[in-house]
This record gives sequence, structure tokens and C-alpha cells, in this order.
Amino acid sequence: MIDLDFVATFAIISIVFWIFIFVGKLYINVNANWFKEEHLSLKNRIYTANTKIYLTRIFCFLLALFFAFYSLFKIKPTEIESTKEFESADILFVVDVSLSMNAIDVKPSRLKRFQDLALRILPSLKGNRIGIVVFAGQSFSFCPLTSDVTAVSDYIQALGVEMVGAKGTDLSLALERVNKLRKKNNNITSQITIIVSDGEDHENQILPLIEGEVIVWGIGTEEGGYIEYRDPGTGRGGYVTTDAGISDSLVAPNLVSSKLNSDKLMAIADQNNGSYYDVSFQAEGAYGLLDTIQTVKKKKIQTIERFKNEDGAHPYLIASFIFLFLERILNLFLQKTPKGIYLLLIFFLTFGFEKLEAWELDPGGNAIERGAKSYNNKNYNESQKEFEKAKEFIPDDPRLLYNESAAAYQLGKYKDAIGISEKILSHPKSDNDLKAKTNFNLGNIYARLGDKKNALKSYTKTLQIDPNYLSAKKNIEHLTKKKDSSQNQKQNENGSQPETAPKEEKPKNKVEKSDADRILEPFSQDSILKNKKGGSFDNEKFW
Repeated sequence: MIDLDFVATFAIISIVFWIFIFVGKLYINVNANWFKEEHLSLKNRIYTANTKIYLTRIFCFLLALFFAFYSLFKIKPTEIESTKEFESADILFVVDVSLSMNAIDVKPSRLKRFQDLALRILPSLKGNRIGIVVFAGQSFSFCPLTSDVTAVSDYIQALGVEMVGAKGTDLSLALERVNKLRKKNNNITSQITIIVSDGEDHENQILPLIEGEVIVWGIGTEEGGYIEYRDPGTGRGGYVTTDAGISDSLVAPNLVSSKLNSDKLMAIADQNNGSYYDVSFQAEGAYGLLDTIQTVKKKKIQTIERFKNEDGAHPYLIASFIFLFLERILNLFLQKTPKGIYLLLIFFLTFGFEKLEAWELDPGGNAIERGAKSYNNKNYNESQKEFEKAKEFIPDDPRLLYNESAAAYQLGKYKDAIGISEKILSHPKSDNDLKAKTNFNLGNIYARLGDKKNALKSYTKTLQIDPNYLSAKKNIEHLTKKKDSSQNQKQNENGSQPETAPKEEKPKNKVEKSDADRILEPFSQDSILKNKKGGSFDNEKFW
């Protein structure tokens, strides 16, 4: 807020100060003119200003100062409405908060795993409406549908087991509530439902069909895990036992073991023509959700934004500027300036002022700056347009291609991003630093597309250029560990074990290591990922 009393005092003091200054200068100028009239021999040796022009100049300056201060008293806050249109989908998370979601077979717990995964993808869901329905023995709408991702983040972090009073796991009630919510919001054509559960206690339930796209996230292991329970007030607790007690020992004989029922969850997905993902240790389910959001038909939504605008001072500021401009023009006439300068000034004001706003000292650089700002604000379409404009002024700079590739990636145009990246790598002006970054981004794109072979190849090329590129090393280890774990899981399902050579025999031919293995050889198996904050290899992001 402006302190008007202070402004008034400061304005009066300033105007009075300038009046004294100008009165003194005017007095000197008038006396100098009289002196020249009395001593004609000094007339050409003493320069004085025309008194009338000088008075007019002083008057213009004081008026400019007066209107500038007066404008501060005319500022009025006005509320302005603006309508924005954007494409949106309704995304509804249906989250199991029964006690079994506190099982520790997924660290730190099944529910905590969902919270971590949901919070990581939340920025990518911006622009869509997001809601949360929780269920156990009963269900209720925990987070209403909203486009405020900050509010959704708070709701996700507040999730906890036993927040529903009724014991058990009744998914049918939760899905009935989902259908009721959908009917209330039938103006949205894109409806995506994500069911998050371990699948326990769903066997004898008759589940209603769900409209729209359905994705099922299973969390847990088939081997199962013990259920941890702690009193929120005291922090004391242990592990749930079969007699509804609590034991603080993991070796107690009567501990309850909760197991993932993946068959039931897959059946729920099939019933609704949806997709099932095991998100216990991998993030493919998150990629599947993001891909679904980009492919479904979205409804155009209009929102009205209200904001306050300070207005009312503009007429007085314009008047102040005009009088100040006149004062500067009159000052030119008072100086010993060649008359041709005035003609050039008038010509410029007559023909050049209209085009002044269109002039830019660095149009290419300004377009890049606007593109970068739009990219940081997640307005990737506008960002791409600005980078295209910059190419008109800077046609042969591979860094612009790099910016284009990044914007295309964020828009989900992966083929375009790959094509642009390949142009960067073959560009004669691309330096090693740019090539390393481009190869790294290519690896991220291929990883996003599920092409692990090309992803590893791109990360390897990055490290060949820059051996200290730590993010590439992390991603290589992430992909190779994921590949090994999936192979071991497949072998266990088939009930077979890999063949091993007898101890006394040595292999005849030495198996050649891949480039990725050679690069990671100086590191222990978990060294890179354990040094990463959080410790879990699944925390590595590719988007």
C-alpha cells in the first residue's frame, strides 16, 4: 500500500525545491539580458536564453512533476476477469487404505510407495482435474475433483491406513461411488480411473463396470509381507498378529502375512477393458497413465480467472510524459544547436514513432528468451513457436534444435524429438558438450518408449564423450538392474534355474562385456544408486 500522506509531503517539498531552483536561474537569466542591453560590446560574448521560452520550459517541467505525483493519488484497484480455455481430463485415483496396505514387503510400505509414485508424476498431470476416492470397509470421496495440483499434493501426503473407520476391503462400494461422481461430471469426455490396491479380499465381490479408461496399479509381492501398525499418537506398535494383537518381533509365529493378488487385479482390468501394472518396484504404470492422458479425447474447458489491476493513473502519467517531452524540446531550442537537428527530430517523430515499438535490437535472442520462459512455465506449444521464430534470425545454430527437441519431448512427440536429436548429432557446429546432452536426452526418450536397447546405447555414447556424466551412469544401472530382475522373475515363473558350469571346468570362450558393463565396472553394484538421496533405484526419473 502507498502511504499517501508521505507522497503528498514529498511531492510538495519536491515542487517547492524545483520552484526555488528555477526562480534563481530565471533571475540570473533576466539580469544577464539587462546587462547585455547596457553593454552592447558584450552581447555576442555572453549567451542567455530567451526569457519567454525559458519560462515556458519551466512551466512544462513543473506541470510534468505535478501530474506524475498526482497520478499516485488516482490509482484504483479494479477486478478484471479473463477467460482461459484448455483441454482437460478427469483423473480419479481409487486408493485402498485398508490395513494390508501397510505391509512392508514394498519399502517403506505399500501405501507409501503409491504416495511417492503419485507425487512424482503430479507435475505432469497439471491442466487436468484430479480427485481421490479412498476405501476400506466403506468408501468416501477424500479429494474432490480439482485442477489445483498443490492441493492434490497435500491430499496425497495425508493418506493413511485406517482413515476409513470400517474394517475390511470393499472395492465394490468404492466403484459405485466412482460411477456416481462420473454422472455428476458427465460433461467431461475424458474419464480415467486408476485403482490402487493389493487385491486382497476382493474375491467374492461383484464389481460394477466403470465408464472411461481404467488402469489398475497393483502394489505388493506374491511372497507377501508382514503388516506394520503404529499408534499415530504414541508412535508405539509392531506387527499385526492373527489374533488381532500386535507383536514387536518379526519372528513371532502368528504374524499376519499379506500377499498381492495379481490375478484378481488383472481380472478387474480385463473386465473394464483396461490395463494392469505392477508398480511395486517399477514405474511403467506411471508411464502408462501419462500415455493414456495424451491419447484420450479431451474436453475443452473454459475457466474464468479474476485478478486485481491497479488502474486510474494512466491519463495523468500520459499528461506528465507529454509535458516532460515538451520541456526537452524547448531545452533544445534554448541550446546552440544547428537548426538541422530540429528538422531531423521532427521527421523522426512524424514517420518513425509508429514503428518504434516494432524495433528490436536482438529479435533472435528475444525469441529464445521468450521460448525458454514458456518452457519453464510448461507452455510447450508456445515455447516451440518461439524457437521456430528464433530460427529465422539464427538459422544455423544446433542449440536451437536442442531446445526444439526438448519441447517436442515434453509434448509427447517422441518421433519428432528423436529426428531433431539426430540432426543435432550430425550438425557440423555441434560441440562435444551438446552431443553428450543430446545422447542423454535420446536415452531418456527411448527409455520412455520402452526401447531399453537403444536407451542403453544412447547413454553409453554420452559416457564415451563425457565419462563423468553421472546421470547417464545412474540410468544405465537403473535399466540393467531392471532387465536382470525381470529375467530372474521370468526364470522363477518357469520353475527353471540357469545352467552353471562345473567348478572344475572353465569356460573355453570368455564372454565379451558390453559397453555399458565396462563403463560401470569401477562401481559396485549398488554404489551409484545408494549414493542417490532416497536410496531406491526406482526413484530415478526419465521424465
